[in-house]
Amino acid sequence: MPWIKPAKQLDLKGMEIYSELDQPVPVFNRLIARSPEIFSAFMPLASAVKAGVLSEFETETVVVFVSKLNGCNFCYNGHGSLLKEISGNEEILEELNGYKESSSFPDHLKHILVYAEKLVTSPQDLKKEDIKRLLEDGYSEKEVVEINQLISYTSYTNQTSIGLGL
Repeated sequence: MPWIKPAKQLDLKGMEIYSELDQPVPVFNRLIARSPEIFSAFMPLASAVKAGVLSEFETETVVVFVSKLNGCNFCYNGHGSLLKEISGNEEILEELNGYKESSSFPDHLKHILVYAEKLVTSPQDLKKEDIKRLLEDGYSEKEVVEINQLISYTSYTNQTSIGLGL
């Protein structure tokens, strides 16, 4: 249970953005909705980040991986269940622990995970070569920005979840 009370579903109905929300509104979003100004800015960003270049499997793999690195059990467990469902592989989370050797992840996704690991755990160690590898995998500069934002956005939501007691 979060450390502050999430906004009630009924309270959200008065917001302009309400018609665009998945129903029922998840507890994470209802926590952010305690500040309507932030919530109104947050939801379009969330949609834009999720609509990036990566497939659903790739996106969820990155979200689960980053959530694990950040120690966000709420996000790791929720998105981990979704990743298992999407992949059809009940062992996918264990395989993610050894992603560099796993055959469950294509090389381009492994390169994204290497980039994510550095960005989350030791951003000062990132080098131009890390971006170059993604470009060599066929991602455009625009798509590299989208990948970067997915990783950064996930870290932000992990910190939000942890910081509010999820």
